Amino acid sequence: MPRFEELAAHSSCHLLSPSTSVSPDLGSLVAKRYSVLQRLGRGSFGNIYLVHDIRSSDKEKLKVLKEIPLGDLHPNETVQASQEAQLLSQLNHPAILTFYSSFLHRDSFCIITEYCEDRDLDLKLEEVRKAGQNLPEKQIADWLIQLLLGLHYMHERLILHRDLKAKNIFLKRNILKIGEFHCSES
Repeated sequence: MPRFEELAAHSSCHLLSPSTSVSPDLGSLVAKRYSVLQRLGRGSFGNIYLVHDIRSSDKEKLKVLKEIPLGDLHPNETVQASQEAQLLSQLNHPAILTFYSSFLHRDSFCIITEYCEDRDLDLKLEEVRKAGQNLPEKQIADWLIQLLLGLHYMHERLILHRDLKAKNIFLKRNILKIGEFHCSES
């Protein structure tokens, strides 16, 4: 379940229209911890932001904030968003997107995950195609092995992704990361 933000303490369904957005402004602080650097785009439930974790003690200060406005979500979509956070929090594998936290902020459910600076596999493949190049076979084999190891880890825990596609696979320093668990089940 989502953790609620305390006021004095530390801390691909329907999208809201811009007029009802509760999105954070660039430079604003979310949950007294995450400084919003830029909007990366829209996900299946809401907006995706690059944030700087001002309280992070590790080298991974850049993170991703997935903001899911609750106002227009149907009850089953709210459950799916919560389920994604719950599933991610149970997984710890190099080929799976790292989950950091989830919380409510204003009228949105927020999920914080690791930032994959090399974006998603779909964009990488499109770049290669537009350049008229081919990926080396060794690279394809490496990524396939990483993907299979991540899926094996999930399947051992009885988790089925159900929406595995290039847009839901991210790259970070040439390491493949499975993400976007909103349609998964355990």
